[in-house]
Amino acid sequence: MNEQKEIETEIGKHLMQPENYGKLEDADCVGVGIDHATKSYVIMYIKRDEKSILDVMFGTNGTQDTTTLGSLFTEMIKGDSIEGAIETTSALDKDLQESYAAIPAPKVDATKPEGEQVERVSTEHQDSANMVLTAFRAAMRHYDRKKGGIDEEQFEMSIVKTCPYSTTECHFVKKES
Repeated sequence: MNEQKEIETEIGKHLMQPENYGKLEDADCVGVGIDHATKSYVIMYIKRDEKSILDVMFGTNGTQDTTTLGSLFTEMIKGDSIEGAIETTSALDKDLQESYAAIPAPKVDATKPEGEQVERVSTEHQDSANMVLTAFRAAMRHYDRKKGGIDEEQFEMSIVKTCPYSTTECHFVKKES
């Protein structure tokens, strides 16, 4: 129970005073994780050498949830080895996939008009974490591409979601007006 209290305190701290928020001017790599369904993104700026993450900052146009998760994640990897940060990201990604899979299937009410029959299922928390982790992976990819001679300002990656009630990726269809 004490560990749970410590986790809640840490989350509260990052909620009220996010760490590492802003642009890192001398970043070696810049990655963007985009959720095309909501047009939300996280941009991550990383200063690194071959072995370590020397500094990291992030920005987002997302929710407070996204800012809090970005703050927590950047504090976790700041000063870590590249290998350690990648391992942390992989472990968090595994937890994220389990979290997506645990979302209950939406309720269907066939008595309602078409387009309103399926209850909306929120994946906001998962998508926020997904954008943060995707931005990190995009930044690492940007670094590799720069080392390979590709000159670009940043590298962007779309988040990938898997619907818990489907065996395929989520598909978002805009409702006709």
